[in-house]
Amino acid sequence: MRKLSNRELAHVAAMLSLLVLGVRCGPELQEESDDAHFTTQNALLVAERRALQLCVELDPALEGQSEQLLRALEQDVAALAEAHPDWQSAGFGRAPVRVQRGCPGAAMPSGRMQAKGEKLGPGLTSRPSPFRTFVHILGEAKAQEVLGDEPAVRAHAELMRVDEHMAAEVSTSLVIRASALGTEALRQTWLPTGVGLKTLGESAGPASPDSVK
Repeated sequence: MRKLSNRELAHVAAMLSLLVLGVRCGPELQEESDDAHFTTQNALLVAERRALQLCVELDPALEGQSEQLLRALEQDVAALAEAHPDWQSAGFGRAPVRVQRGCPGAAMPSGRMQAKGEKLGPGLTSRPSPFRTFVHILGEAKAQEVLGDEPAVRAHAELMRVDEHMAAEVSTSLVIRASALGTEALRQTWLPTGVGLKTLGESAGPASPDSVK
């Protein structure tokens, strides 16, 4: 991993202050939507979501490193916020980002996960959680079982019915190996994909939500 310049460190520190404030401020954003509406106006995908929120599930083998790993993820999100040209247009700049331990359902992956079509999370729901992204961080032994040699895999976490025949993904599960935290691959490819943005270097604009018939 390349060494950050003093200017980059200052930007990351500033973004982390927003993340910390977001975690510590009032609980009102933690409530589920009573009457949720799907939207493509921003990358949050649920009209009632007012901020980008990520929940985190940790491999039990990593429990002793929980604070360090959450801090590393916050740094990666802060770096993405600083670098991605679509952060504001995606609706992520309207309020501080929140990173929280514990996801609805607390599902952890088991067995090998494929790159497409996997589901890991609450599934189809009419009341999506506030969390745009469910992050699952795995130790090396579990990661080898679930990911093989891949650094991460993306899956559906929550799907919301948008009409009689189709449901759209409104929350993404991102399963990553702990050693991927802090890497350029995570910051430029996997994390953008996990929050609904184009990977860095792709054409501008939030990624389209996946739909399931």
